[in-house]
Amino acid sequence: MTWLNRAFRHRLSVVALTAAINLVALASPRTADARSERHVLWQGDKVWAAAVRFLRVDQKLTITEKDADAGYVMFDYVDGDRTYPGSLELVDVSDDSGPRIRIVLTIADRPDYLEVKLLDRLERRLREELGSPPPRKKVEKSPRKPRD
Repeated sequence: MTWLNRAFRHRLSVVALTAAINLVALASPRTADARSERHVLWQGDKVWAAAVRFLRVDQKLTITEKDADAGYVMFDYVDGDRTYPGSLELVDVSDDSGPRIRIVLTIADRPDYLEVKLLDRLERRLREELGSPPPRKKVEKSPRKPRD
């Protein structure tokens, strides 16, 4: 009887430990594959200029590389005494309803909430500098053919 109790207690402690590890992993901020994005309705060249100013002037980040034609900026994000590489990409995803830019922000080894916070600030800066985004055109959908 004692052997059975020990085996049961051991199995129960392994299950509890596994559950605790999974809970901690799910509750902790995502860092390894963090990548946050936002869509905005302004034209790409205006977003590019405002985004570079935002990173360099407002956030005081060191820009290590930038390419307007390719639509990316590489920068260093300093937190305490550590420096983390980051990137901001602008991707044109315009369609028939008008211009739309996908902004992708990545900061290596930092939690995703930090990226979301920076994207919120960038969007606020875009509204301050560029005003409200232009309204999107309504695209007429072709009528569906009735099924036979």
